[in-house]
Amino acid sequence: MISLLMLLSAVPTTAARHELPSLTIPRRSVPVPSFPSPRLMAAFGNPKYFTDKYIPAGKPGVVLKVPNFDVLFDHISNVSPLARQAMTEDNPGGIKAIDNAADVYKWKVTDSNSKRLVSHIDKIDNFQDKGVPLLRFRSALQGPSKKRGQCFSELVSVSDLRQKWDATNAMVDTIYSAASLDDVKKHDGNKYGEPSLFGIGYVKTKQSVVSPREQLMLCGVQNFPSGAAIIWGVELEEDQNYLFPEDQKRTPRSTSHIFSSTLIPTGEDTFDVEYVIQLEVGGLPGWLTGLAVTETIKKMFRFADGYFQSGLDGGDLAKRLALMPDDEEVADPEEIPSDSTVSGVLDHKQTLLMPP
Repeated sequence: MISLLMLLSAVPTTAARHELPSLTIPRRSVPVPSFPSPRLMAAFGNPKYFTDKYIPAGKPGVVLKVPNFDVLFDHISNVSPLARQAMTEDNPGGIKAIDNAADVYKWKVTDSNSKRLVSHIDKIDNFQDKGVPLLRFRSALQGPSKKRGQCFSELVSVSDLRQKWDATNAMVDTIYSAASLDDVKKHDGNKYGEPSLFGIGYVKTKQSVVSPREQLMLCGVQNFPSGAAIIWGVELEEDQNYLFPEDQKRTPRSTSHIFSSTLIPTGEDTFDVEYVIQLEVGGLPGWLTGLAVTETIKKMFRFADGYFQSGLDGGDLAKRLALMPDDEEVADPEEIPSDSTVSGVLDHKQTLLMPP
């Protein structure tokens, strides 16, 4: 089973668009959880990102709600210049080619220094009246080009990797994946690269400065002919709550209103990353959420820096890549070496429930 919290895409082809036959959505009674305080509750998935269409999951009897790809990727391109490059340019130029004057929204720069690993951070406070900031991070990394999008997604979707930088992660799992990526491509209009991963991820945290939180996200990875990749995720709506793992006790829920991470190749073994996230935790004011998420993402990039460089010198990522066929489905992420020596454990006081 491919782990993801994950990931999707669609590549330009001449295949006609097809509709899937009608599928019956399974009905399961899900107990309504009771929480310590209604103020801990965050808003859940936004209906504008979803359609009323479904595709089969790999597990018989389960179907996955299809996103509105045009709305989703239009929103992502409006907040991520690198995502816009990936979608529209044959040879994207990366961070150096960004034209700040072309930003759709007005951003506030909070940190900018080309000599730092995370070279640029900006934000939009209370974006779309969600009460929490939309945050954007940029970094330049070194590492192999093979399966780069999948490998970057595994930093948050594979327990052995995530728990090396996220000390409060209790569980991360891809609970359902699309039965066939061809089904995904029937709905995306062949506009957004080639899907390599598509499914539903479940994340649960341990107790930290807030009580345990959980998320249920539809995620995917898009790969483009230029070598660019977009990792994306959106919180599922409440009508999808029947997909929550039945063996997990319900907890207050965090919400990723929008998430994308775009990788643009800048050389044979170098690439730029733009990471965009608007996370609502519940129980924390927006300004504090923004500060905590910022510190968390910085620490994730520090781990990513060492991990991807290890792919060039025979380290942990090199071992992982050796398990991956060049042109086939990736090997099981559970085979990632568990004795990795790459450091970067995240301070638990700063860790919040994160998407891919």
